[in-house]
Amino acid sequence: MVSFNKVVLAGNLTRDPELRFTNNGIPVAGFGLAVNRVKSKTEEADFFDVTAWRELGETITNYKKKGDPILVEGRLQFRTWEAQDGTKRSKVDIVAENVQFLGKANGNGSGAGGGTAQGGARGRQQDTNINEEDFDDDIPFRAINAKGMSVQGIL
Repeated sequence: MVSFNKVVLAGNLTRDPELRFTNNGIPVAGFGLAVNRVKSKTEEADFFDVTAWRELGETITNYKKKGDPILVEGRLQFRTWEAQDGTKRSKVDIVAENVQFLGKANGNGSGAGGGTAQGGARGRQQDTNINEEDFDDDIPFRAINAKGMSVQGIL
């Protein structure tokens, strides 16, 4: 049986990232992401809750704020719990594995241009120098390989 769980979303933060720590002292950041629906005749958006662990969460908390554009690559996680009133609740969250900071370096409040932060077991951060003139303002990627459905040259 084949299993695959991967999601890539580009949108804007709906609130400032909130950094918390587990009982073992592991940092975890939570934030909301609003993603505009493509090909929608009306201006509709979908809203997602995102969790980023360890250094990735710390990096996002230190450099991003409400309204900033961001690209998140990660996986879906389904969780269930029992509420205080005894009812069963469930929710699908996104667990970020890699994050791309989007935006121009011209001082629009979204940081110093693009950059990449990676999480997961590696938990390391990388910065990328980007020539903003190479990209169309409306398209957040340079090329899409339709055969393999992989995105290349992400801001």
